[in-house]
Amino acid sequence: MKKDLVVLFLFTIFIGFSVSTASAGVYLSGNLGASFLSDSDWDEDGGSGEFTFDDGGVATLALGTNIGSAGRIEIELASRVNDLDEVKFDDYGTFDLDGDVTTVSLMGNAYYDFKNGSRFTPFIGGGLGYANVEYDLDEIEGYEINEKDDDNVMAYQLMLGTGFAATERLSIDLQYRFFGTADPELDGTDVEYHTHNVMLGLRYDF
Repeated sequence: MKKDLVVLFLFTIFIGFSVSTASAGVYLSGNLGASFLSDSDWDEDGGSGEFTFDDGGVATLALGTNIGSAGRIEIELASRVNDLDEVKFDDYGTFDLDGDVTTVSLMGNAYYDFKNGSRFTPFIGGGLGYANVEYDLDEIEGYEINEKDDDNVMAYQLMLGTGFAATERLSIDLQYRFFGTADPELDGTDVEYHTHNVMLGLRYDF
């Protein structure tokens, strides 16, 4: 699924530039930042509990276009990685984990820019799409388990931030995002997935 998302995104970029190379309003943006994955309740037949995670990272790449005087739409590819910290079994206690959670998403986003005549432009936005959520469990309390599973689920996000016009074409974006998915089913276990993200990025208008 991850390879399919990358291929679809690159194909979209190729088509977009083929039909819009000379069109004003087309932009390319990228962001890097920190991803804070919320504690995740899990549930399966006969058991329930909670995963906790270390802080991780997020990277995004998007191709978009300006709509009217204040709107923007884009297609975005993103990746988030967080290390596993602990797993809690409601009936047995809490155990240390070694492993990670990786999410690759393909999103369609829409923004509204609050233009005000200054070089700072606040914006809000939202997005819908799909995500592949993969759990890679290496060890529990030092015992090797090497279990891996993934699921493809619906994803959504909300964005709030501000852009600074460094030049006529280049903006520096600082933003907060809430990103979540429908509960992925991993090896028969339903697990929650919600993240808080703080990102800094560049947006270039062609």
